[in-house]
Amino acid sequence: MTDRVTSRLADFVGSTSYSSLPPEVVDYTKLVILDTLICGIAAGGLERSRMMHDVVRGLGGPAEASIFGMSERVPAAHAAMANAEIMNLLDADDTFFTSSHFAAFNVAGALAEAQRLGRSGRDLILGMAVGFDINARLNLASVVLGEAADGSFQWAGVNGMGFAAFGTAASAAAVRGVLSREQLRNMFGLAAWTAPTPVVSKVTTRLDHLSFKYANYPGAALGGMMALALAERGYVGDQECLDGEGFIRAQGSLSTDHELMVEELGQKWWILETCIKYYPSCRYTAGPIDMLRRLMHKEKLAAKDIERIEIRMHPMGYALRIFREPPRSIAADHRAPLNGAFNIPYVMALAALGRTPGPQWYAPENLADPEVWNLASRIVTTEDESARDDVLHAFRETRIRRFRKTPASMKVWAKGQEFTCESEYADGDPWTEATHATWDSVRGKFRNFCSHLLPDSRIDALVEQIRGLERIEDVARELAIP
Repeated sequence: MTDRVTSRLADFVGSTSYSSLPPEVVDYTKLVILDTLICGIAAGGLERSRMMHDVVRGLGGPAEASIFGMSERVPAAHAAMANAEIMNLLDADDTFFTSSHFAAFNVAGALAEAQRLGRSGRDLILGMAVGFDINARLNLASVVLGEAADGSFQWAGVNGMGFAAFGTAASAAAVRGVLSREQLRNMFGLAAWTAPTPVVSKVTTRLDHLSFKYANYPGAALGGMMALALAERGYVGDQECLDGEGFIRAQGSLSTDHELMVEELGQKWWILETCIKYYPSCRYTAGPIDMLRRLMHKEKLAAKDIERIEIRMHPMGYALRIFREPPRSIAADHRAPLNGAFNIPYVMALAALGRTPGPQWYAPENLADPEVWNLASRIVTTEDESARDDVLHAFRETRIRRFRKTPASMKVWAKGQEFTCESEYADGDPWTEATHATWDSVRGKFRNFCSHLLPDSRIDALVEQIRGLERIEDVARELAIP
């Protein structure tokens, strides 16, 4: 087993400077920051966000940092807590190898500290890049996908995202920039104590979600901010908490790959391999939506022309019951975005009908629209057996046990004809030139998600601010986040 994993990761946070970031890392980090902010702006007025606003108002405290959808400022730790949840609410935030979302934690922690202390855009970029890398390495070291005895694919039965407390703390600490090496090592040790515990998850079998989708986002973010505050004030933590089988296994991992936590540390930047999403729905829905929209454009099909759609899903997506047995209705409460994001007939119907992607997908008028559900009733899912070999190859022959390709195929019957569609990558995947996100494509997402909230001029202004983020000297005064 690799020694001193905990201290090496903590030292990486303290020793990395903005000037050491490669140009391509700086550029893509800014793009991920923008994308994550879009998710928060779009979700700031939704019911569950307003519920969190009420919670934070009740806690009180000094006006230090902003929360999406709130006019007043709140303590930085509370802002990080709330924003981490809000930015993930629509399931439109970036996705790391179709297995996890965690940029929201890094933006939440880094932005809160940058606003509280008046730090620069360079500090914000550094905090995001470093913290994301910590989260990515802990995620990759956690083996949460595997093969069952019968040959089927399985997700770990106990899981959570407590590891994101480390990434939140790292992002905030890199922005703060004043902790000593010993304090940073203690911060990591303390994060192992403040991180939320995992739960016995029913995510693979449930057909609707609770108020927490699959992880305690506010708890992990707050835990990270608490670990930072405690370490700065002299608390001592377990500086070997990641070295053994303790924390990662306690979070529900089937096993731990310690070497991956530190392999090419400071050279391999994992943020370059996170996917941008253009729809407020699970990443496994992106390929089918892309294929359907392109087919309809090419063949000049209207939604009324579609007789039936059979989607052959990636095996790891199909392992979730909600994809095998999608519900035929979605309650119009604060959980609608959580449940709708995994209802592939519903989101496919919205896309076919030309409904603009964004929070409006889960507006009451869409949730209750007979036209949407009539089309959704003609959309079914099955497993794409041809993709099983790719999954097995990833599990058995790759170090990271993740797959870059997410093959999917479908058949569409329309106008008395049968069409077959196939894809290996979805728009926003960083591994091909054709699908790699650009500033223009993310600007398009911003307009789709937020044009009902902001004029195009303000959207364009924020895009340009983030694109030139390294030139901002005081994030609190200069960065105009709605």
